[in-house]
Amino acid sequence: MIGRSTLGAIRRRLGRARSSAISLVSPRGTIDTDLAPGHPLLPSLPAVRAYNAARSAEAGKAIRDGNRIVNFHIALDLVAKLPAGDYAELGTYRGMTASVIWPRMAAGSTLYCFDTFEGFDQRDLGDDRLAQPLEKSAFRDTSLDIVRARISNGNDAGLAFRVGFFPDTFVGLEHKRFRFVHIDMDLADPIRSALAMFWPRMVDGGIILVHDYRSKRYPMAAEAVDDFFAQRGIVAWPLNDRLGTAMIMRHPNMPD
Repeated sequence: MIGRSTLGAIRRRLGRARSSAISLVSPRGTIDTDLAPGHPLLPSLPAVRAYNAARSAEAGKAIRDGNRIVNFHIALDLVAKLPAGDYAELGTYRGMTASVIWPRMAAGSTLYCFDTFEGFDQRDLGDDRLAQPLEKSAFRDTSLDIVRARISNGNDAGLAFRVGFFPDTFVGLEHKRFRFVHIDMDLADPIRSALAMFWPRMVDGGIILVHDYRSKRYPMAAEAVDDFFAQRGIVAWPLNDRLGTAMIMRHPNMPD
């Protein structure tokens, strides 16, 4: 017979061994969380694995950012219950996160994808903290064909592309209302413009996610978010993905 104390010691040794094994294969700075049996987010795990694999393949190095996809799924499932509102993404780049949004949209809604699809516009690169040669060539390796294939395999139903300089590309959408907006524009001026355009047009219960909220490369992203919402007495909620995301949910009587 194995006594309880011996059994407990064995379990503790196995737990330490498991933790050591995880630390050997997990990159530094990774936070691992086990989902309990029956957890409602367990069906999100295949999407997490697919996203990590795609991001790693494109970056040429191992990237784990599963929390970002889980956060997307939580937000998208919440807004899907709202009675109305479209979707928007600003800074679609190669369509990685748009491909997460599109299949989880509410029936009858549209996803508007805003991007130059040619990298940053020179008019947005005035911040002295930016490494100018690097940023001038950043995010140019994309095209509408790449994005269409990734998001919907060429099926444009419920998908609209707004190509060019924002906010010029918002013209014609002034009457629209939105339930979900993802802003991944990195730089202060376009983020401020996006918030100014979309925040007053969010339905009650609608969610805005702003990426790079904890980015060292783009500290101006958090500055733009905090400044915009501080003027309205609203606090953005920071989410714990790889580069940080700010989440803001619209509630009744919030100021525009």
